[in-house]
Amino acid sequence: MKNGDAEEAKLLKWLLMSADMALLALCLVGCYFFYDYVEPASVVGVDLQVYLVTALLCYIPVAAYFPVHLLDRTARGEKVIGRAFQTALLHMILMFAILFLLKNVAIARTLLITNAVLFMLLLVAERMAQLKALRHFRNKGRNSQHVVFVGHAEEMAELYGYMQNRDYGFTVVGIFTDGEARLEGLEVLGTTADVLPFLQEHPYVNAVFCTMARMSKEDLIALYKYSENHLIRFYALPVYLSYLRRNMRVSHMGSTILLTPRREPLRSIENRFVKRALDIVVSSVFLLTLFPIVYVIVAIIIKRQSPGPVIFAQKRNGLGGEVFRCYKFRSMHVNKDADKLQATEGDVRKFPFGDFMRRTNIDELPQFVNVFLGSMSLVGPRPHMLKHTEEYSRIVSKYMVRHWVKPGITGWAQVNGFRGETKEVEQMEQRVRADIWYVENWTFWLDIRIIWRTLINTLFHKDKNAY
Repeated sequence: MKNGDAEEAKLLKWLLMSADMALLALCLVGCYFFYDYVEPASVVGVDLQVYLVTALLCYIPVAAYFPVHLLDRTARGEKVIGRAFQTALLHMILMFAILFLLKNVAIARTLLITNAVLFMLLLVAERMAQLKALRHFRNKGRNSQHVVFVGHAEEMAELYGYMQNRDYGFTVVGIFTDGEARLEGLEVLGTTADVLPFLQEHPYVNAVFCTMARMSKEDLIALYKYSENHLIRFYALPVYLSYLRRNMRVSHMGSTILLTPRREPLRSIENRFVKRALDIVVSSVFLLTLFPIVYVIVAIIIKRQSPGPVIFAQKRNGLGGEVFRCYKFRSMHVNKDADKLQATEGDVRKFPFGDFMRRTNIDELPQFVNVFLGSMSLVGPRPHMLKHTEEYSRIVSKYMVRHWVKPGITGWAQVNGFRGETKEVEQMEQRVRADIWYVENWTFWLDIRIIWRTLINTLFHKDKNAY
């Protein structure tokens, strides 16, 4: 039975690859005859046979580099589509390169690009049809893997629920447990001491999932060795994840495996360099061009409406919780509560132009100096007053995680509506969740997207929370 499953999977892989190559050949031949009919000059000198052989040979290493993602039992539609786009794009680049290196071969760019686009679209359609057919196939009981659980039922509950989706092609035979808890529909096959005899008597089992902390070292090693020697996939579940964050990330220190709660792209020196380069370029251009003009105009108006300094420097928490001075155009009359109380709607401390600056974000422009100096970034979690950091770090879970990156003039929370006064703890929790999402999902293009949305919101959308 087990060998039959392996042969079935291998046959499926070759069928999918054959279908891709047939689709590729069909696309190329169709594009060639289309252009030969409507624009013959674009395919003059093209040797269709050479193009076909090159296209099919180029596809073999591409398919090896990007294996068909839907063969992964947990593949989702968006992942399948993404892999199809990657496959078609890499194939086009490789084919261009090979044809360029071949002597006396005409390169028909229009034909090649059209073929690549058509192949990409048809490959996506083919993949989605294949995924639907494969799920139907698995729902009928074919291409299924038989698995057993070893450990306490409550620790297997989430995994069991996931495997109940028949689209993934898992058949959970039962569980070996020393505990009393049970899962509905999951048969108890015995205690953990009964696993090896069962596997010996039932060679059709493909995989074992066990919670390591519930077994003795000797039993665990014996089960692992038996699985390795009998073509049984062995999976170990770290049970303590049920008490922590379930989607922990795997990292390594030497040969030691470590689990960490989140991915942090900005821990990479390359990513920090890219982000810092953007900060320096944009802040330098702004400070050397528009800022001097803005400063003179703003300074004159502030001085006319309220005595005191033009720039308000306030201590705030930045990267790693370090304290820095955050610069703003002063928007309030000088008062003793500036470092304690948030601005509120209709706040009497604001003078008229100060209220206007806050609503249009003009008061934040001096923070480009902070960006240039390196205490802030263009994009990141907004820095808070020291008093508020102290308060919210005690009552908002994971509040301090937002300090793993530099604070920003604007951020993911702000462009999603979480800005201004926080009247309730829940509002700060929503803001913190958005900030943590940014910490975990940073990309250069995400920064560009946030900057663009900030400009659009500032110019065309009045934010009711901006006061």
